[in-house]
Amino acid sequence: MSLFKQVSIVLSFIFTILFILITAVSFNIIRDSAKKSLYENVQNSVSSISLSITNAGTDASSIKTVLNASFDNGNYEKIVFKDVYENIVYEVKKEKEINQDNTPKWFIELVNINEISAKSTISNGWNILGNIEIYNDRNIFYQQTYSIFKNLVFSLLTSFILLVVILFFLFKYILKPLETIKKQADSVMNNEFILEEKIPFTKEFKSVTLSINSMINKIEKMFINTNNVLKLNKELLYIDEVTKINNRKYFILKANEYLDKDNPNNKGFITIVSHRIDVLNKTLGYEKTNNILRNFAILMKEEFKKDFSVISRINGSEFVILIPNIDEKNAKEMVSIFIKKVHDTFVELENKMFVGLFKYENKKSINSIFVEMDYVISQAKLFSEKEYYFIEEIDNCKTKEQWINIINISLKEDCFELVYRNVVDINLKNMIHKTISFELNYKEENLSYKDFIASVLELDRLNDVYLYIINKVLDINKNLNESISIQLPTLFIEDLNNYSILKELFTKYKNEKNQNIIFEIEEDSFNKNLKNTFMYVNLFKEFNFGFAIFNFIANSDDYIYLKELKPKYIKASKYFLLESKQSLSVLKILTQSLDIKLIATSVTEVSELNLLSQIGINAICGPIMQNLTELS
Repeated sequence: MSLFKQVSIVLSFIFTILFILITAVSFNIIRDSAKKSLYENVQNSVSSISLSITNAGTDASSIKTVLNASFDNGNYEKIVFKDVYENIVYEVKKEKEINQDNTPKWFIELVNINEISAKSTISNGWNILGNIEIYNDRNIFYQQTYSIFKNLVFSLLTSFILLVVILFFLFKYILKPLETIKKQADSVMNNEFILEEKIPFTKEFKSVTLSINSMINKIEKMFINTNNVLKLNKELLYIDEVTKINNRKYFILKANEYLDKDNPNNKGFITIVSHRIDVLNKTLGYEKTNNILRNFAILMKEEFKKDFSVISRINGSEFVILIPNIDEKNAKEMVSIFIKKVHDTFVELENKMFVGLFKYENKKSINSIFVEMDYVISQAKLFSEKEYYFIEEIDNCKTKEQWINIINISLKEDCFELVYRNVVDINLKNMIHKTISFELNYKEENLSYKDFIASVLELDRLNDVYLYIINKVLDINKNLNESISIQLPTLFIEDLNNYSILKELFTKYKNEKNQNIIFEIEEDSFNKNLKNTFMYVNLFKEFNFGFAIFNFIANSDDYIYLKELKPKYIKASKYFLLESKQSLSVLKILTQSLDIKLIATSVTEVSELNLLSQIGINAICGPIMQNLTELS
């Protein structure tokens, strides 16, 4: 119960007691005063009538005449004339009993006064003729007293109601700081840091408000500092100090991510560039060489602008460019154009730069990628007369026309099948939710996600496929009682045409079970187009869907959006969580303060489970989690 309600109840009780007491005391005073006044009146009346009888004559007829006239002109219940022996000689009285027409019976019983009378002796000289008794009319007393009582009650009630209203607003005003403090506390729980500028005049409230403001300032500073530390860690961990492009650690992280079988970027080409850095340093000096490398890095970023390209300096002399979802022809063309621009721009690099090109796919490991890079660049140096060295690989893939037909038929005939992967809490030994991927079962040929997604991207059918899958997930959700998630690639989120289609689709399937579905968005989406990504997140929340982030590697420039959007969880690769301990430590502080769960992905080994558990990561997904019986 609120303080205001408690105070209101106490005051109401006090006011009720006071009202009853004041009413009772006032009424008793009024009753006694009216009774006294009535008695004085009857005393005066009996004296006056006695005098009138003496003046009019003492014979029986004269007495009756005076009594009748007095009764008619006065407010009396009765007038009685008795002889000296107390025998009634003559009596005049009202025919009706005490009138209750204007006075309630309960009030008459409450007042309950006896007959009010006065007595006087009538004499003729020294002879006593008898006595007259006059009884005042109690109806008047009851009516007057009841009228006064009603006015009293009305006045008191009005006064008390007015007082209650005044006190209500007064207490509202006095207790207003408490409501403000509550709102501040609620805002802190929602990670909104609102300072109260109006300081209450009440000493106690003033002290509490200042303390709350101080606490909010500290929490906000902690959040900002944590965010800044993450940004700084990003630069320290993933940025090459000289060229300001990504370093070897970042390349390993992204390459491991791309080599995941379910990643849409799991196929493409890698270009490795090596410089005779020792020769450059000797001939040009360290400072000029570093300037050349910085400008060289700028040119690389300009030439390899393709979506999801990873450009890194992996050591002092070597640079690597990973280009996903590109065919051999375009890859070779991009490399040739780049080499020509390097030769035109940097005469110092003539005969001091070697380039290699090879294909990568998810079947390879990061170690094999580095082995191939070493081999390719060694071959490039051996055959330096070539523009670049390329490893030929024969890939028995389908033609473009075949893929067009496969995708069209699959969308029409529902050849896409959903695949569920468990996300498990290894401490509680229970499932958190299931992540949905999909495969293609076309004419008895089972194609995994990695087998067809590159072709889907090349044919620009990503939106069609994912909209189809989302529709399928919404349809089956009607019969599910467990939470499921679906990952949306950055290319899908970047296209605002999908926004209006999704909104229409969500409206079609709008129901109370929408909270079962969680849409996961890549961290990269927030880096590339924050505004568009926010629109999608708000759309999910509007229709009561969950929202989360996947492929998180702390590569954003700012994490304020986490406070605003508050995703259900963040999925990060085991490579990031196990290798970036400093970033992980700061990230855990940030996520815990926002009540965001961390989930490790791509976990394959029991040893990795143990390492993740040691650093406080208990939510796991990956090949090792597919069989829950093994976990238990």
